[in-house]
Amino acid sequence: MRRSARTLAMTGATVAVGALALLSAPTAQAAPAAGSACVTVADTKSFGRGEISLCPQSDGTTRVTGWVEDLLPGSGWGKPDGRCAGWWIEMGAKGGKIGPLVCPHFTSSHETTYKFDYAFKPEAPVTGARLNTFTA
Repeated sequence: MRRSARTLAMTGATVAVGALALLSAPTAQAAPAAGSACVTVADTKSFGRGEISLCPQSDGTTRVTGWVEDLLPGSGWGKPDGRCAGWWIEMGAKGGKIGPLVCPHFTSSHETTYKFDYAFKPEAPVTGARLNTFTA
């Protein structure tokens, strides 16, 4: 009887510790996919500057973090450049797509810097990024 009580007590303690470990485990976002690497680019041009990191996730999405700044915000349409500063996300043979951009002449706050953190599902693996200007 004594041995059974001790075994039962040890089993109960082990289950309680295991449950506490599960409760205290941090909730994580999707982890990077095995064997994949993040693409990180930093650049400065006459019209803008910024940094972008594109990290493949295990769920097939890519997490995009970083910032972009428009160095020639003007009031739009050619004063001084009238364009938006942003990132072009390259996706191999699929070409690419416009990524995060900042257009201070189209917003009431006229913010020249945009910080971003989001995920998207690319049509093909992300291979790079280029700082560029875009006409909106």
